[in-house]
Amino acid sequence: MTNRALVRRDPQKGKKGFSTNKGFTVIELMIAVAVLAIIMSLALPSYRMIIEKRKVTSGAEQLAAFLSAAQIQSVKRNQFVGVNYRDESGNWCLSMAAADDNSASCNCSDGSCSTGSELLREFDASSVLTEPDVIYFADVGNDGTIVFDPVRGLVTGAESVEIQLVSPDTESYALNVEMSPTGRVNICSDSVRANHSVPGFEECL
Repeated sequence: MTNRALVRRDPQKGKKGFSTNKGFTVIELMIAVAVLAIIMSLALPSYRMIIEKRKVTSGAEQLAAFLSAAQIQSVKRNQFVGVNYRDESGNWCLSMAAADDNSASCNCSDGSCSTGSELLREFDASSVLTEPDVIYFADVGNDGTIVFDPVRGLVTGAESVEIQLVSPDTESYALNVEMSPTGRVNICSDSVRANHSVPGFEECL
């Protein structure tokens, strides 16, 4: 005879052995959707700011690397190397050209090089770095062309260059790519033109 004390009853089943579990009701489902919508609405602005900060940082680092590569090419090839950059309605690009004099230049907007210049590299920054409507750059105090001297890699004309990369939707973050007349490239956080400084970079002087 079976001892009833040793027989375990499934707590998920009723007296007749049928499951008493039920699915979600419509009200429970609506509450879950409403809570999820509230969480998403709170998290979306923070997520967008993270994306903007990452794109500004990536753009500045790749721009600085492109300028440094042009400087190295100038000394390596023993030629003047110019970097041309243009911004047309947010679609900005860079080109690198070499020549025997300081007129080295290629217009990356239409692919035309100045007389005697040889196109070394083109860089479509709008498609590689960012979407055109997220980041733009503003040239400060320069004509859109930097030329490096082949002897020591200095910037011809002893001019300094500052290029700003800003997230324009909210102007939350901004980085400046600065090049001194000696060819030294520096990236700094421009808190004057943005609402937040970019972590990992010193503030611009």
